[in-house]
Amino acid sequence: MCTCPACGKYGASSPALQALKDGSDGDRAKVSAFLRERSLQGEQPIILLTEISPGAKSEKPIITIAEIIKERSPSLISDRLDRILKNIHRSSKFPGERLRFNVATDKPVFFAENDEAMLFLAKTLEQKGLVSLSWTSGTVDVTLTEAGWNRIAELEISKSWTNSNQVFVAMWFDASLANAWEHGFAKACNAAGYKALRVDLKEHNEKICDAIIAEIRKSRFVVADFTGHRGGVYFEAGYALGLGIPVIWTCRKNELDKTHFDTRQYNHIDWESEEDLFVRLKNRIAATIPS
Repeated sequence: MCTCPACGKYGASSPALQALKDGSDGDRAKVSAFLRERSLQGEQPIILLTEISPGAKSEKPIITIAEIIKERSPSLISDRLDRILKNIHRSSKFPGERLRFNVATDKPVFFAENDEAMLFLAKTLEQKGLVSLSWTSGTVDVTLTEAGWNRIAELEISKSWTNSNQVFVAMWFDASLANAWEHGFAKACNAAGYKALRVDLKEHNEKICDAIIAEIRKSRFVVADFTGHRGGVYFEAGYALGLGIPVIWTCRKNELDKTHFDTRQYNHIDWESEEDLFVRLKNRIAATIPS
């Protein structure tokens, strides 16, 4: 286990450490920001790998470096600014507290690739009236303004589903997947501290499409399994993405090459058995869904 003043505590395989060493400054910055954000969220240390073998077992959450870079890093400046604001908020014990960040070690708090990016992002937050800044040699003092605290409240309200313990599982309701549901999807969600919902098993009086939309909106995240390639699963995953709700993508390995090109670029759990699905889904939840 490594302890880094910039990233926090994490584990990494030897190939992962070498990949980070050989990677670009920008990619290393994304990994550092991901790790620091998890630390500020109070998440348990995660293990960095270059690849996850089918059936891999780990007592701690695991994730590949490629997934962090491609799927877990904000691509828009607006998203970066909101997540920086959340990091500052997590570090604040009370309104008006002045926080001191070290430019050398705290760039990950700002999702910044270098000193210039940190300066730009911090000043952009100040120009928007969300923080007040005071720069000294090698440090920056940051205080959340009233507008900054209000923006945090807006973000929390707009994502009220983040307090839910429900997981919406979008999948083919076929008897051939009964064991995958019971011993894979439901078991993994339960083991991670969530309650899995399959809408065909829920009692309701609404039209099924209304029930689906309502339950997705109430869910902490969605697990979308494309085994059988049902159109409804594509819709439900897309609807969740549109709401900003995280989606975990899965598919039985022998059908993965049939997935639609619009979703193929996402990092699917290509499971081969119920046990494989359980272990890998539990690890993916722990690695990518903040508690």
